[in-house]
Amino acid sequence: MNYIIESIFVGIYTSFIYLIFSPFIKNFYVLLLVVGFFKHFLGSSLNIWTWYCNNGEACIKTLNQDQYYVANTLYLLQHSIYESLIFLLVGTMLNIIFKKGIMLFFIIGMILHIISERIGIHNYFCKTNCEIDKN
Repeated sequence: MNYIIESIFVGIYTSFIYLIFSPFIKNFYVLLLVVGFFKHFLGSSLNIWTWYCNNGEACIKTLNQDQYYVANTLYLLQHSIYESLIFLLVGTMLNIIFKKGIMLFFIIGMILHIISERIGIHNYFCKTNCEIDKN
Protein backbone atom coordinates (compact mmCIF):
# COMPACT_ATOMS: atom_id res chain seq x y z
CA MET A 1 0.00 0.00 0.00
CA ASN A 2 1.29 3.47 -0.79
CA TYR A 3 2.61 5.25 2.30
CA ILE A 4 0.58 8.39 1.51
CA ILE A 5 -2.63 6.33 1.65
CA GLU A 6 -1.31 4.66 4.80
CA SER A 7 -0.72 8.08 6.35
CA ILE A 8 -4.35 9.07 5.71
CA PHE A 9 -5.50 5.93 7.52
CA VAL A 10 -3.09 6.71 10.36
CA GLY A 11 -4.55 10.21 10.56
CA ILE A 12 -8.07 8.77 10.79
CA TYR A 13 -6.96 6.23 13.41
CA THR A 14 -5.30 9.02 15.42
CA SER A 15 -8.49 11.07 15.18
CA PHE A 16 -10.54 8.20 16.63
CA ILE A 17 -8.16 7.91 19.57
CA TYR A 18 -8.44 11.67 20.05
CA LEU A 19 -12.25 11.34 20.10
CA ILE A 20 -12.04 8.66 22.79
CA PHE A 21 -9.87 10.68 25.16
CA SER A 22 -10.71 14.32 24.44
CA PRO A 23 -13.95 14.38 26.48
CA PHE A 24 -12.01 13.34 29.58
CA ILE A 25 -8.66 15.14 29.21
CA LYS A 26 -8.90 18.91 29.00
CA ASN A 27 -5.18 19.73 29.27
CA PHE A 28 -3.90 19.92 25.67
CA TYR A 29 -0.37 18.72 26.49
CA VAL A 30 -1.57 15.75 28.51
CA LEU A 31 -3.97 14.91 25.67
CA LEU A 32 -1.06 14.92 23.21
CA LEU A 33 0.87 12.52 25.43
CA VAL A 34 -2.10 10.20 25.96
CA VAL A 35 -3.15 10.07 22.30
CA GLY A 36 0.45 9.48 21.18
CA PHE A 37 0.91 6.71 23.74
CA PHE A 38 -2.34 4.91 22.95
CA LYS A 39 -1.96 5.35 19.19
CA HIS A 40 1.16 3.25 19.38
CA PHE A 41 0.09 0.94 22.21
CA LEU A 42 -3.31 0.05 20.71
CA GLY A 43 -1.68 -0.50 17.33
CA SER A 44 -0.27 -3.69 18.77
CA SER A 45 -3.45 -4.81 20.53
CA LEU A 46 -5.57 -4.19 17.43
CA ASN A 47 -3.07 -6.13 15.27
CA ILE A 48 -2.31 -3.05 13.19
CA TRP A 49 1.39 -3.79 13.59
CA THR A 50 0.99 -7.33 12.26
CA TRP A 51 -1.05 -5.99 9.37
CA TYR A 52 1.73 -3.47 8.66
CA CYS A 53 4.38 -6.21 8.75
CA ASN A 54 2.54 -7.96 5.93
CA ASN A 55 1.04 -5.06 3.97
CA GLY A 56 2.86 -1.81 4.80
CA GLU A 57 4.91 -0.28 2.03
CA ALA A 58 8.17 -0.33 4.00
CA CYS A 59 7.74 -3.96 5.03
CA ILE A 60 6.79 -5.08 1.53
CA LYS A 61 10.06 -3.55 0.31
CA THR A 62 12.10 -4.88 3.25
CA LEU A 63 10.77 -8.35 4.06
CA ASN A 64 10.44 -11.60 2.12
CA GLN A 65 6.88 -11.59 0.85
CA ASP A 66 6.74 -15.41 0.75
CA GLN A 67 6.38 -15.39 4.54
CA TYR A 68 3.64 -14.31 6.97
CA TYR A 69 4.83 -12.07 9.80
CA VAL A 70 3.61 -11.22 13.28
CA ALA A 71 4.68 -8.15 15.19
CA ASN A 72 6.96 -8.54 18.18
CA THR A 73 5.77 -6.48 21.14
CA LEU A 74 8.90 -6.76 23.28
CA TYR A 75 9.48 -2.99 23.31
CA LEU A 76 5.82 -1.95 23.14
CA LEU A 77 5.82 0.11 26.33
CA GLN A 78 9.12 1.83 25.54
CA HIS A 79 8.11 2.68 21.97
CA SER A 80 4.70 3.91 23.12
CA ILE A 81 6.38 6.31 25.54
CA TYR A 82 8.68 7.54 22.75
CA GLU A 83 5.69 8.12 20.49
CA SER A 84 3.88 10.04 23.21
CA LEU A 85 6.88 12.37 23.58
CA ILE A 86 7.11 12.85 19.81
CA PHE A 87 3.37 13.67 19.76
CA LEU A 88 3.97 16.27 22.45
CA LEU A 89 6.79 17.87 20.47
CA VAL A 90 5.10 17.83 17.06
CA GLY A 91 1.69 18.74 18.44
CA THR A 92 3.11 21.71 20.31
CA MET A 93 4.79 22.97 17.13
CA LEU A 94 1.76 22.37 14.89
CA ASN A 95 -0.56 24.00 17.40
CA ILE A 96 0.93 27.31 16.26
CA ILE A 97 -0.52 26.71 12.77
CA PHE A 98 -3.64 24.64 13.49
CA LYS A 99 -6.10 25.21 16.27
CA LYS A 100 -6.57 22.49 18.86
CA GLY A 101 -9.02 19.81 17.80
CA ILE A 102 -9.56 16.71 15.73
CA MET A 103 -7.96 18.18 12.59
CA LEU A 104 -4.73 18.84 14.46
CA PHE A 105 -4.57 15.23 15.63
CA PHE A 106 -5.37 13.96 12.13
CA ILE A 107 -2.48 16.02 10.75
CA ILE A 108 -0.09 14.90 13.50
CA GLY A 109 -0.84 11.25 12.67
CA MET A 110 -0.39 11.83 8.96
CA ILE A 111 2.80 13.87 9.24
CA LEU A 112 4.47 11.48 11.68
CA HIS A 113 3.69 8.53 9.43
CA ILE A 114 5.14 10.28 6.38
CA ILE A 115 8.24 11.42 8.27
CA SER A 116 8.76 7.92 9.70
CA GLU A 117 8.56 6.50 6.20
CA ARG A 118 10.94 9.04 4.69
CA ILE A 119 13.67 8.80 7.35
CA GLY A 120 13.64 5.01 7.57
CA ILE A 121 11.92 4.38 10.91
CA HIS A 122 9.43 2.07 9.22
CA ASN A 123 12.23 0.08 7.58
CA TYR A 124 13.81 -0.30 11.02
CA PHE A 125 10.43 -1.37 12.45
CA CYS A 126 10.04 -4.03 9.75
CA LYS A 127 13.52 -5.43 10.33
CA THR A 128 13.33 -5.47 14.14
CA ASN A 129 9.65 -5.98 15.01
CA CYS A 130 8.30 -8.26 12.29
CA GLU A 131 8.97 -11.94 12.90
CA ILE A 132 8.08 -14.90 10.73
CA ASP A 133 4.94 -16.57 12.11
CA LYS A 134 5.92 -20.05 13.20
CA ASN A 135 2.33 -21.34 13.48
